Amino acid sequence: MRPPLLRMFTCAILCLVAVHPARGVDGDYKEAMRVRSLLHAEELPLGAMPHARLQDPPVAETVLLPVSRGFNQRSTGLCWAYATLSALETIHLVRTPDGPDVELSRRAVQYYTMEDRYRRSIKQLNADIREGGIVLDALRLIQSNGIVSFDDYADVADPYGYANIADMIAGAPTFTDRIIALYEGLDIVYTAPPTQTHVPVLSTVEPNATYAPADAGDLARFVLGREVWQSYTPSSTKSGFHAHPDADARWENVSWHMPHGEFPGRIKQALMAGFPVVISIRNHALLVYGADYDAAGSPITYYIKDSYPPYYYVTDANYLQASFWEMTTVEL
Repeated sequence: MRPPLLRMFTCAILCLVAVHPARGVDGDYKEAMRVRSLLHAEELPLGAMPHARLQDPPVAETVLLPVSRGFNQRSTGLCWAYATLSALETIHLVRTPDGPDVELSRRAVQYYTMEDRYRRSIKQLNADIREGGIVLDALRLIQSNGIVSFDDYADVADPYGYANIADMIAGAPTFTDRIIALYEGLDIVYTAPPTQTHVPVLSTVEPNATYAPADAGDLARFVLGREVWQSYTPSSTKSGFHAHPDADARWENVSWHMPHGEFPGRIKQALMAGFPVVISIRNHALLVYGADYDAAGSPITYYIKDSYPPYYYVTDANYLQASFWEMTTVEL
């Protein structure tokens, strides 16, 4: 946990430091870099404005939400979880600009994801064991299991321990034995998340306190609030609710399909209300936390937070709008 000024300074420094991806991250890292190339991304230290480009129309309005510091997804496939937690952290910063910040544990969602995938596999509901997922599932996992602060749990674990868990489960003779083997394997690879964590103190009851002890469910309720989140998919042939387009989504997840031209307005509506937007491009999820608009209200530039360093950049709005295939934000 960091004071706001120190947090912004730390983020700016991190954007200037070359960080090499962890061993085994090659595929996800290359995908993220392909997305940046596709978007013609311009790296941006946190808090800075993009350099003016001659081809840009004049900026008449900028909507820019606060963002938390960058976290590196390393050798995991958890871009969707990182974007979800970054979104929740931004919403907290919007609501309490002068209060203590919230940094949520990425590893906790990693643990809950693999626990859920293996349990479903044991019950023969889903045999796909990997870290891919969507925002709606991340929110559901947090609601069901709780969440802990980043400082109360370790960073994400190397995913190459999965095969060990699968072998342990495969060697168990009964359903009960497989469940026992699952949790033994999860404990070896990840160690279970703590049940106790800390939540920000926002009242004046304890004026000298910044964070108070709480359980994981308390922090989950604190960051989730009462918002309802919705997935949206651009479509020229469908309208209304249909199956979610992401292959990693559970079968019960749905997305609202609507014309591509409606998305700029929906994104602006969310940003103006203080809610960031998670965008899916190729196989990578990104957080949109701001935009520049021209005099007609059309987007010129979008501000992006990524889960690989340097974490912040900007892209021409037309590049992003032509490339994404799904977005998730708070339903308004």
